[in-house]
Amino acid sequence: MKRLEGKVALVTGAARGIGAGIARAFAREGARVVVTDIDLEAAAVLAASMNVDGMNIVALRHDVSDVASWKTVIEQVDRQCGPLDVLVNNAGILVVQSIAEMSLDDFRRVSAVNTDGTFLGIKNAFSSMGVRGGSIINLSSIGGQIGAANQIAYNASKGAIRLMTKCAALEAAALGLPIRCNSIHPGVMLTPMTQAHYGFGAGIGTESLFNAAIPAGRLGTPEDVGHAAVYLASDESAYVNGSELVVDGGVMAGPVRKPQLSQE
Repeated sequence: MKRLEGKVALVTGAARGIGAGIARAFAREGARVVVTDIDLEAAAVLAASMNVDGMNIVALRHDVSDVASWKTVIEQVDRQCGPLDVLVNNAGILVVQSIAEMSLDDFRRVSAVNTDGTFLGIKNAFSSMGVRGGSIINLSSIGGQIGAANQIAYNASKGAIRLMTKCAALEAAALGLPIRCNSIHPGVMLTPMTQAHYGFGAGIGTESLFNAAIPAGRLGTPEDVGHAAVYLASDESAYVNGSELVVDGGVMAGPVRKPQLSQE
């Protein structure tokens, strides 16, 4: 039996990048997957490419920062696929800008998608999963654990997601709801978003600089995060709750330094 057989999973921001990697991993493990995105056309293309293999993927338009959009999506999931078992709050945006240059509107735009979107996802998952239970997986980042220059809005949002995850896990327990809530903290991943912001593949050498700083010697991939998400979505992680799963190739362990050889 596949690890997610019979489960209904909703992945937000799933048209590309990490979300697409998670959706594919879930489908391979037998889940009925609903991919949502503000870009419905791209989400539909992904769903069509996966449905070729009989994976039964559903694509829906979804603005995660909008209350009404969440209500519509949850109703459609329940009607088309059945009760929700797994929610992955993956949708997010990145703005790389100095504090001096960043406007309050830009700060709020990042927060609306990353922070508000995750809050609304948790809120709707609590209502949908109820006493039947399920697994909520929130995509934070190592940027939610450490700071970075020119990323104040992004890191603030990911830090908020880290703590919202723990609050949700404890509140579900206090209410007697069998709902687990965990966060995944990717490092720098090779995705369309990071390619656009850091110039990976543009011949300017940024990818090799990042690789040199990562103990694993390479950037992460959406598939790397997908494997982690499968574990948290599955019954194998039944005793894992309120936790932080870091998928960063070893970056948070410390800087890479070549060993000093003894001269003796």
